[in-house]
Amino acid sequence: MSADFSACRAVAERAIESVVESEAIFSSDLDASAIQQATSALRATQLRAADLEYVLRTLMFDLSQQLPPASVPRLDHSDNKDSETMRRILALIDIATEFSDSGVTDASLAFTLLEEAMDMVSVAVACLIFGHIERRAPVLRRKMTATGGKGIVMLKMCNSLLRRIPHSTMSEFAGRVQLFVANSFALSERSGVNLRGDIDNAVVAKAQDINEKDDEADDSEEAKKQKQLYRAFWSLQECFANPQGAFKPAASDEGGTGFITAATMTLDEFRKTTTSKSAPIQLDPTGEEPLQYLTS
Repeated sequence: MSADFSACRAVAERAIESVVESEAIFSSDLDASAIQQATSALRATQLRAADLEYVLRTLMFDLSQQLPPASVPRLDHSDNKDSETMRRILALIDIATEFSDSGVTDASLAFTLLEEAMDMVSVAVACLIFGHIERRAPVLRRKMTATGGKGIVMLKMCNSLLRRIPHSTMSEFAGRVQLFVANSFALSERSGVNLRGDIDNAVVAKAQDINEKDDEADDSEEAKKQKQLYRAFWSLQECFANPQGAFKPAASDEGGTGFITAATMTLDEFRKTTTSKSAPIQLDPTGEEPLQYLTS
C-alpha cells in the first residue's frame, strides 16, 4: 500500500509540474483542456476517488507547510523558492477544481483543499490564494447549494478566513470574501432570507439638531446644500435600521427626505470625491434597476 501511495504521489507531483509549465494557472479562466492533458497519467492510474483525494490532500498539506509564516510570494515566473511553491499550490487547486467539476473526485474536493490550505498559511498568502479562487469562481460555484455539499465547505472556509483577517488593516480583503459568499448563492436562498422580517432598531444613528440661529450669518447656497446633504445622509440610517421606512413618502412638511431622494443625493456627493467621469447615479423608484452591491 505504501509503495502504491508513493508511486501515485510521484505521478501527482509530475502532473502539478506539467500544469505549472503550461502556465494554465495564469489564465483568467480555468483551462480544462490543459489540466486534462497534464493529468492524463494521473487519471490512468484509475485510483479510487477516496485514494486520489487523499494523495492530493497530503500534497496540499506539504506544499502549505513549505511556505514560511512571514512569506509573501510573488505570482510571477521568478525562481524564488516561495514563488515556486506558490505556483505549485495554485496548480494543485486547478487540478482539484477540474477533478471536482468533471466528477473524477467528490465535488467538494477543491474547497476541502482550500479550507485546509487557508488554515496553514499566513493571511497575506491566503489573500493571494483567494485571488485565484475569484478567477476560478464560475467553475467552483457550479451546482453549488448552501444546504449541502461544497456549499457548506465553502462557507466554513470563508467564515474561518474572516475570523483571521485583521479588519482594521485588511478591510478590502474581508469585503472580497463577503462578496464572494454573497455572490455564490441566489438572493432567494432560504438561509440568507429574513423570512419573518425581523428588525432591530433599538439603536439608530440619528443626525444632531442643526442650530439654525448659529448659522444665520452663513446663508450662502453652499451652506444650505451642506445642511440638506447632512439631513439626507443621516435619514438613510433610519431606513437601514427599519427597511420598511424606505417605502414611506417623503415627510416634506418636517424637512425630511424620502429614501430615493436621500440616497441619490448621497451617492452623487460620493461620486464627486472620486475620479470617475461617468454619469451621476440615478436610482429607479420602481426597484427594477439591477444593483451590483448592497452594503450598509
